[in-house]
Amino acid sequence: MTISFLLISYTIIAFIFFFMPKRLTKQEGYITYIIVSLVTLISDVVIGNLLDQYDLMKKPGPQWSDVFVEITLPAAFGILYMNFIPKGKRKFILYFIFWVLLSVGYEQISRYFGYVNYKGWKVWYSFVFYIFACLFMRWHYWFIKKAIIGRTRG
Repeated sequence: MTISFLLISYTIIAFIFFFMPKRLTKQEGYITYIIVSLVTLISDVVIGNLLDQYDLMKKPGPQWSDVFVEITLPAAFGILYMNFIPKGKRKFILYFIFWVLLSVGYEQISRYFGYVNYKGWKVWYSFVFYIFACLFMRWHYWFIKKAIIGRTRG
């Protein structure tokens, strides 16, 4: 059931990627992919393994089977988030709320299908985590836009 859930997730994201308007440059997508993958791996090692708050795929500790998922699926969501970030504070606030709710909702669906197994973790921790993650991604968006624009002028 877990593998089917992951395959369906990848299929839906691939479909969205194929048809979405591309607003990020290749460099922005590449940088975002690396940053989100790194943050995901570090978060899962620290929170999931060292603090023992959850397991992935019902297996304790890091597993090779998780590595592919951890460096692809969250990064794909991160690129989707970055691709559609609206301009203006009011639009961003609604967008931000949507993505925090989507992220927590997707995590709960992941629990149902057995990909995530809470041990000491609570749902409200996820809300806090995704609030910070989405704010970080907003800063990241601003930072790379500024860095890339600065390099093209220099």
